[in-house]
Amino acid sequence: MNKLLATLIAGLFASSVALAQTATPAAAPATAPATKKEMNAEKAKEVGTVTTTNVDQTGARDTAAQQKANTAKSKTMAKPTTAQRQADTKASAVYPQQGTATAAQQKTNTAISKEVPKEKVNLGTPTAEKAMQKAATP
Repeated sequence: MNKLLATLIAGLFASSVALAQTATPAAAPATAPATKKEMNAEKAKEVGTVTTTNVDQTGARDTAAQQKANTAKSKTMAKPTTAQRQADTKASAVYPQQGTATAAQQKTNTAISKEVPKEKVNLGTPTAEKAMQKAATP
């Protein structure tokens, strides 16, 4: 057991030494920027070449343009009144996924259901049992 453990440790040590000896550092730039200002300028240059390519594969420019247009349009719209904000808040609290349209529809449905007369059925009475038996037979 000890021999096996010693062999494993020696193998790990030998492989790590071999990797350390064969690994060469990546080619460093000929002149590294000395100051932070130079580093930022070089980074901006690299980013600029990536962002100013002619092909927009991700659609990021179109999305940014659309967001800019949406922002400009939203700034021209009037802000909602306190009553509108309260109504939106109440509707979203009750129906967080649906909003005010579902709340209005539910209110209409409730009003309609209250207008429909409801039959009272006493299931324990002999009359109700006879009516149920009559309805069940073809």
